[in-house]
Amino acid sequence: MKIDVKHIADLSRITLSEEELKQFTPQMETILESVEILTTVNTDSVQPMKKHIPLEKLRDDVSREGLTQEEVLKNAKYTEQGYVKIYGKIFGDIEES
Repeated sequence: MKIDVKHIADLSRITLSEEELKQFTPQMETILESVEILTTVNTDSVQPMKKHIPLEKLRDDVSREGLTQEEVLKNAKYTEQGYVKIYGKIFGDIEES
């Protein structure tokens, strides 16, 4: 599936360099191809997962202490400059970075 990433970026008021357009175009095509595969699945006999929850049954929104950066990074397979680094079909293989 061909996609005009430049046009979408312009509509979104995002400026992309030629290098970024070369990088993002195949990634967007891969994403759209994945979504297109989902449209071919027969879901006629699948019940919707939507379930209404009454507002009085919701839990209280209580703030609590989150994980520290060190706690998050200790379980990450790859990190870079204090962030988790993610690889895969969309983001590129480890050899590409």
